[in-house]
Amino acid sequence: MSKTVIKSLQENDVKAISRLMSAVENDSQTDETLIEELYSHSLNSVRIGITGPPGAGKSTLIDKLIELFRNNEKTVGVVSVDPTSPFSGGALLGDRIRMNQHALDSGVYLRSMGSRGMTGGLARKSHLMGDILSCTGKEIIIFETIGVGQAETEIIKNADITVVVLVPEAGDEVQFMKAGPIEVGDLFVVNKSDREGAGRAAELLSDYLKDSVESREFTPEIILTTASSGEGVAEVYDKSLNLILQLQKSGTLEKRREKQYLNRVRGAVRDELVQRFWNSQPELDFDSEIFLQLANGRSPYSAARYLINSLKLNHD
Repeated sequence: MSKTVIKSLQENDVKAISRLMSAVENDSQTDETLIEELYSHSLNSVRIGITGPPGAGKSTLIDKLIELFRNNEKTVGVVSVDPTSPFSGGALLGDRIRMNQHALDSGVYLRSMGSRGMTGGLARKSHLMGDILSCTGKEIIIFETIGVGQAETEIIKNADITVVVLVPEAGDEVQFMKAGPIEVGDLFVVNKSDREGAGRAAELLSDYLKDSVESREFTPEIILTTASSGEGVAEVYDKSLNLILQLQKSGTLEKRREKQYLNRVRGAVRDELVQRFWNSQPELDFDSEIFLQLANGRSPYSAARYLINSLKLNHD
């Protein structure tokens, strides 16, 4: 069965791609052989992360970048992570609407997914979505993060390069995000630069990047854009591809991908242990006997430790 699915993906079967992505996102039972084979076919794509605060124009920038990639005959997959609906569990914003001019292009595949409580800007299965798109032959995979500000650093663990998008009013944002995306960005974009304050924001950003040069592999460049009109987007395109080539030549890209792999191993171990733990425990609810025992004057932390120790004893 896995070979049939892989073949459908490689043939760019849109229905097969959508079905598998939905199964992965909804945590449906997925054949381990398929996941293993999928990974072996997903190693050739370049993965670009686009991050920044809400309203910075990330989706508009991506829309224009897709045009440039397609004009240069490169296929593109996009995974946009949105806030999760509390009712359906799906993506609230549906960023594909902003890029719908590409919906009928067989060389482009767009997917929105809910963050489902993840706080690092990406969803838990984002990297696996990237594998699926890579298996379809997409040369460029773009991850658009949810836009959560300072905590949004998960992107660097999943992408080859990270582009941080800010706006002219981002003077305070630069201060606020120092410990977040600004610290991990490889390329910076001050979007909506037709508005007042764009030059000042770029100056503040430049000063910060110069001060932090010792902790970086290189000093990132800053580009002024107005994505709605396309101004400056070609420069983002050129500098992104040039940066990837530089990282390849220096061996840095290989090291980054080794870290990506290790991060995914850690995540898979965490998910597996959590699943096994709860599968081995009686269901906790307000009416269960074990809940009443745990809640009788015991702190939640003590109760958790009790359950963990019980699991260890059961396995001895």
